[in-house]
Amino acid sequence: MATPALTSQYARVKELVHKAAERLAQAHAGEVLKALASDDSASQLEMVRLAARLKLPGAPEGMGKLLETGDRELKVAVVEALTAIGSPAAMRLLETAVEDGERDVRIAAVKFLAARGYRNAFARIEGAVTGNKLKGSDLTEKMTFFEAYGTLAGAAAVPLLEKMLIPKGMLSRKEDPETRACAAMALGKIRHPDARAVLERAAQDKEALVRNAVSRALREVGG
Repeated sequence: MATPALTSQYARVKELVHKAAERLAQAHAGEVLKALASDDSASQLEMVRLAARLKLPGAPEGMGKLLETGDRELKVAVVEALTAIGSPAAMRLLETAVEDGERDVRIAAVKFLAARGYRNAFARIEGAVTGNKLKGSDLTEKMTFFEAYGTLAGAAAVPLLEKMLIPKGMLSRKEDPETRACAAMALGKIRHPDARAVLERAAQDKEALVRNAVSRALREVGG
């Protein structure tokens, strides 16, 4: 069993190794790209995490392939690295990650792109919200896409979201409670009086899920 002294010594050595690796990576960025292209998934993962810590601007050049072929853990690490780097090349890769096969990758990419107001991703996000791509998704993912849609679209999205939240007429198609709750949360991201007016009209919805979402959205949308 390791003594406290040995544990502390091991931690110091590990820290020194990490710092040495970081200095080498900064001085020889090309070697990082070579490591990203290796067939060793463990090495790839370590290099991706190193690139994230150092925010290496050239690293995204070697990460596109990893998003295509990597496993879930590697893909999530790549997205985290891209969000840390935040360069134009990183943003372009994150845009493609919106349609990745892994749920966690999609969610992380969409959240970051919306927070950055990255309009180039809008068409992909709008397509998911207005199409069938979210049909089998869980509520967390649906909410993420809808909130991103409201953030990026602004007031122009109010008519569509109103139609989803409050169907007009007896023969109008009524969305399921989850979709309507998501529409409400999307409206909460739109700082516009029209968005607030729609939410106020939906405040007494029969579905508890929808009412709760409307209440949260009203607090967020402001006066």
